[in-house]
Amino acid sequence: MRNFVYSNPTKVIFGQATTPQIGVEAVKYGRKALLVYGKGSIKRNGVYDQVIQSLQTAGVECVEFSGVKANPVLSHTEAGVTLAKEDRVQMIIAVGGGSVIDESKAIAAGCVVEHSVWDFYSGKATIANALPLLTVLTMPATGTEMNGGTVITNESTQEKFGLGSEHLYPRVSIMDPLSTYSIPKNQTAYGAVDAVCHLLESYFTCEDSYTPIQDRYIEGIVRTIVEITETNQKTPDCYRTRSTFMWAATLAWNGIAPSGVGNWSTPNHLIGHSMSALYDTPHGASLSITLSGWMPYFAVNRPERLAQLGKAVFDLDMPDPHEAAVQTIMKMKAWFRRIGSPVSLMDIGVDANGLAKIAENCARCAPRWGLPEYDVPLVTSILQRCDD
Repeated sequence: MRNFVYSNPTKVIFGQATTPQIGVEAVKYGRKALLVYGKGSIKRNGVYDQVIQSLQTAGVECVEFSGVKANPVLSHTEAGVTLAKEDRVQMIIAVGGGSVIDESKAIAAGCVVEHSVWDFYSGKATIANALPLLTVLTMPATGTEMNGGTVITNESTQEKFGLGSEHLYPRVSIMDPLSTYSIPKNQTAYGAVDAVCHLLESYFTCEDSYTPIQDRYIEGIVRTIVEITETNQKTPDCYRTRSTFMWAATLAWNGIAPSGVGNWSTPNHLIGHSMSALYDTPHGASLSITLSGWMPYFAVNRPERLAQLGKAVFDLDMPDPHEAAVQTIMKMKAWFRRIGSPVSLMDIGVDANGLAKIAENCARCAPRWGLPEYDVPLVTSILQRCDD
């Protein structure tokens, strides 16, 4: 067990019919909020009306800022920063999924400085303060409701970067599984893949070779997600499985899983982000493609790690770790296919020229991620393995 510091200040309010508690929580931080949301799904599923009524009852005025994309972009973020400054809001309230919350974090940091918010992502500036952020989660996947991370895309440079700061943890996150019933089958799949990949990044790349607590934690959540995702797709109003996944996705990326494992990295997210930056691929879809190629690459030198995952998640028990690794990869890719998440660039209509563009973009971004070894040849070989 390596040294670590774990701190998570986010207050989580979880359960049925908890959305109307947003007003009581928000008024603690002021009387005027920027309400950030996407392209209208919260109005169709009733969450918007609950939030507005709760805030009005609590005496919190809302300045609305809608239109956040599935992969949030810098231009829209900067428009939100400008609006927040002009209206002198005292807090940011994000209602939606990971994209809405990620962009809201950027706005919260950007509206207390004079320089471009992109300076934080490019490493030119460090976040020293931010407006209070509260969230009402409607699409579990990214875990951003209980961490200090955020990701946005700079359209002009085609760079998708993330960052983390203690100042970006939501003060309060409300998680009502009832709000997830209307999530489409494909988004349900992408959310599941995202959560699984969050867990597997540190599982595969951890520095410490003896991590039994972290291993059992990760393997248990991955197995649970694999078991319940198809139920969530076929029976979207099953509270038991919807609530289970909502909490599982939060636990996947709130800092617990990698605590004590030493250094670790996120190569699948690196490649997946380049894919999304260039082709606007849904985040989870980019990760199922990347994992399908990265796992065979990883298995060349670490088959026993994949064998352990296969035994814990898919009940594979084989004496040869190399064969067990192959079977684990096949099982994982079969699950991706069953839930409707792509496993190759061909599945999303990207040809060899597109693969080359992704590899070049990834190699350009890799040093910023602390992964300079992910150059064009390596990324190309990983993506070519997707169809093996």
